Amino acid sequence: MTIAGSSSTDGKDLRLVFVGAGWITQIHLAALDRLGRTRLVGVASAREESARATAEPRGAAAYATADIERMLEEQRPDVAYVAVPPSAAVAVLERLVERGIPFLAEKPLAATDAEGPARIASGVAKRGLVAAVGYHLRALDALAEVRERLAANPAHLFTARWLGDTPPPAWWRREADGGGQVVEQATHFYDLARFLVGEASVVGAASTREEPVVPAGTDVVDATAAVLRFESGAVGSFANTRRLASAVVEVEIAASNLLITIRRTGDDPGDWEVVFDDGESVRTIPPGRDPYEAQAAVFLDAVEGNDPPRVLSSYADALKTDRLTRAVVAATGRAG
Repeated sequence: MTIAGSSSTDGKDLRLVFVGAGWITQIHLAALDRLGRTRLVGVASAREESARATAEPRGAAAYATADIERMLEEQRPDVAYVAVPPSAAVAVLERLVERGIPFLAEKPLAATDAEGPARIASGVAKRGLVAAVGYHLRALDALAEVRERLAANPAHLFTARWLGDTPPPAWWRREADGGGQVVEQATHFYDLARFLVGEASVVGAASTREEPVVPAGTDVVDATAAVLRFESGAVGSFANTRRLASAVVEVEIAASNLLITIRRTGDDPGDWEVVFDDGESVRTIPPGRDPYEAQAAVFLDAVEGNDPPRVLSSYADALKTDRLTRAVVAATGRAG
């Protein structure tokens, strides 16, 4: 898998709009700034002050979320990034698909709306639109070697732990707005499992929630554990919790005489290392290129080449991860 981006073939910056102006937007913009292949022309946000704070330093126009249609009409973007709370994603993407604007949308595809993403996927397919989803871990430098090693030596076991505290955004803490930890956060590891090991079905899952909920006003569960069976015959175990003060975020993949560990080592986007342990030696590949930058480069290449399959995670493929996480939640018999 090659993820090195090339510069625009005609030297013309792509006109870029953002829908959403939260913390993840700043990470995406920093990556795009380093690439120097786009020009931000518009930012829309539910909080207009956030839109202005993001847009004005870059000479772009700011809009309220309610004015997305006006932004698209006035700015005529070549490409869009969508980074809004999951409950708002489908409505935004419907407008982009209708206008045929290529986009990269943050995960998850929706909060509790399981049907909306299927409509978006259908529209994307009908238009042949370049549409990517932000599963940025697919862009880690070492993942190409991981896939190569597993192709020659298939995995027997995939274990994943996303253990940490409760993120601060109010929308994250409400299932109707964010979808819950499995759908919104641990989805990165369910996606990696599909990407590295293959398709899987849910054997069983359970979740727990302490009463009264902490913090007050939260309705997502405290922890979830799930067991998966892959079509290859491998098995997987997944655990996540939002109730820890310190974080453990890692994947371990066991094959014959080989253990591969993918772990987050810090708070920066590129702080991920990959460790190969074959029983005779241990080799650690340190963090490399910022995966958000690598992801953006491939996405822009796909847009410029009108090559939808080129993106690291297409909307159609992300829909499969979305359905897997919702199957896990359904298996718990309660909210995610």
